[in-house]
Amino acid sequence: MTLRALLILVVGSALIISVASISATYTYLEDKILALFPTSATPEALVALNTLLVQQAAVTAFFSILLGVVALWVVSRFIARPLQKLSAAMQSFVDTGSRVDMPTFNVAPKEIKSLATSFSSFLEKVEESHKRDVEISRVKSDFISTAAHQLRTPLTGIRWALEALEQEQLTQSQLDLIKNAKDKSHDLVAIVGTLLDISSIESGKYKYTFAPVNISELLKGVAATFAPLAEKRQVSVVFEEKMEALPPVKADIERVKWVLNNLVENAIQYTPAGGSVKLQTDTAPGRVYIQVKDTGIGIKAEDQGNIFERFYRAGNAIAKENKGNGLGLYIARTIAQDHGGDLNFSANQDGPGTTFTLSLPSTS
Repeated sequence: MTLRALLILVVGSALIISVASISATYTYLEDKILALFPTSATPEALVALNTLLVQQAAVTAFFSILLGVVALWVVSRFIARPLQKLSAAMQSFVDTGSRVDMPTFNVAPKEIKSLATSFSSFLEKVEESHKRDVEISRVKSDFISTAAHQLRTPLTGIRWALEALEQEQLTQSQLDLIKNAKDKSHDLVAIVGTLLDISSIESGKYKYTFAPVNISELLKGVAATFAPLAEKRQVSVVFEEKMEALPPVKADIERVKWVLNNLVENAIQYTPAGGSVKLQTDTAPGRVYIQVKDTGIGIKAEDQGNIFERFYRAGNAIAKENKGNGLGLYIARTIAQDHGGDLNFSANQDGPGTTFTLSLPSTS
């Protein structure tokens, strides 16, 4: 309810109460006149009383309406309008994230001027905090990018050297050590690549090549890619293709494939032997949904709010699978949002596990 509507309600209620009071007064005086005056004089007295009370009601109504109009103008001019301007400035800040010029209130009450001053100070502090956060994020991104670039070259050299050593005449124990070191070097190179992706994302240099993508074919390929890993882990990976054709989505196929690979690999890693990972699809007007549903360890309630944060890993995930850097889901959601979609998750209602849902805009 607006302030004007509230004022109209109050004035209208006061007018109704006044009319009701006059009506009650008329009834009360009518009884008294009938008791005091002789019967022959009663009609004239009642007519005079009725005329008097009608005039009083008319005067009361006139002044009530006049008072309401004046009060409405005063409230609108000095209270409602300044509050509307202040509210519009707040909403503009919420929508754009940038500071707007605060309106001036020359005739507003002291309390509204004080509120405007407080909000202006609040905006200044938010801006200062945002600038500090942006600068810290820039410095951090620059450091990550520089460190990752510096690490990539020597790590690649180490990997080549280890691969060359594998060709030498070595004992089995020496070969095992070299293989283990080579696997670790691959892991380090992958981490460096992920850090470079993070740097590109945060600096706005993460490039996309958009084109129509057949989601069904992409999901078939992803399921086939992870079939060996799923078999090794004794987990089934199934793409439940629907009869009706899915509309194509406008996407960078390599980036979307990366997201799906990350989701499916996580699902396999965190699903016990005998479990399943299902790839499912759904549609809505202008939208295609891809669901990766597993019967794994799930995500605890205390971890759900942080699962898409950088470097965050849930406790039960660390206990199940020590490998991981906590960056995959952050990058995956960023890619989805850069495509005009999103990535979310929910606990399965029909049993253990989690369902991640990737939404992408369709071309039709």
